[in-house]
Amino acid sequence: MKNLFFLILICFISSSLYAQVEQPTDIQLDSLKTKLETLLMEDQLFRRLYLDAEEKFGQTSAEMDYFWKVVEEQDERIEKELIVILERYGWLGISDVGRRANAAIWSVTQHSSIEFKEKYAPLMKESVLKGESQPLQYARLIDRMFVNANKPQVYGSQTTQDEDGNPIFFEIINPEYINSRRKEIGLGDIEIFAKERGIEWHIIQIK
Repeated sequence: MKNLFFLILICFISSSLYAQVEQPTDIQLDSLKTKLETLLMEDQLFRRLYLDAEEKFGQTSAEMDYFWKVVEEQDERIEKELIVILERYGWLGISDVGRRANAAIWSVTQHSSIEFKEKYAPLMKESVLKGESQPLQYARLIDRMFVNANKPQVYGSQTTQDEDGNPIFFEIINPEYINSRRKEIGLGDIEIFAKERGIEWHIIQIK
């Protein structure tokens, strides 16, 4: 895992490294839409079955070890296929391939390597700022990266429970500025988000 400074750069600056991408034709967009939706199906299929598999075989069984080995191998293959698309066409937006295929890029990215996330997260932010990708999906991508690295999250999309089972936020970096960060990418105020999840929010925001 790279240091926190690099992760913060992912969140707050957009990359221009991918400005020179190919503009797909309408026929290519139809094909890309189908391809991305197929990748989404492949990405989600085993993950929808794992609870049933655990119940049948047991969480620590040899069968589940093999199950997750298959998932890992498939994730690596899907990641490589998505890299080809992103390198050639960039982060395809909702107006290009529709909401489902656009969400497929995010879903696959969530399950990709940290190197993949660090490289392509700025592309998603650019797409979000153009209104071509969903802000909450981007927030979840970035916040999960931070939480998984045991660092404070940025947008407050990730919650957990305290020792009494009450919902709480994972630690948030500079929480007094969170609404400014959320507003930048098109998210509503943290107070509303917190209330919807049964969490009290008392930190005064600095604009």
